[in-house]
Amino acid sequence: MSRVVVNNPELPRSKSPHSNAVKVGNLLFVSGFPGYDKDVQVAKGDFATQMRQALTNVRRTLEYAGSSLEKVAKVNVYLDRRADFDEMNDIYREFFGDDSSKWPARTTIEARLPRKEFLLEIDCIAEV
Repeated sequence: MSRVVVNNPELPRSKSPHSNAVKVGNLLFVSGFPGYDKDVQVAKGDFATQMRQALTNVRRTLEYAGSSLEKVAKVNVYLDRRADFDEMNDIYREFFGDDSSKWPARTTIEARLPRKEFLLEIDCIAEV
């Protein structure tokens, strides 16, 4: 099976050594995205803005690679604060809809994230 690295040149890139995504066969493995804006900054302390930006970056990566949110099979959400769980679900529905028969599998974990200003990080696996 071929392995193709996917890096959308229009997305913010940190200095960390990783790709936006890697395609293997008909699966796309999307790296974890914090809520980076175009200047590789996050809205400090603003969970909603970070969540929407992270999901936008995930969506843009999927689309650049020929996939979409509708083709996502699995999502992992890493939260810095458990208190953000309900708001995370509300914003998640903005992107994945309200039809539970179409939701991807998901794991949500409270975790210490690599930068203190990160309130979340999201990765996923999708079909291409």
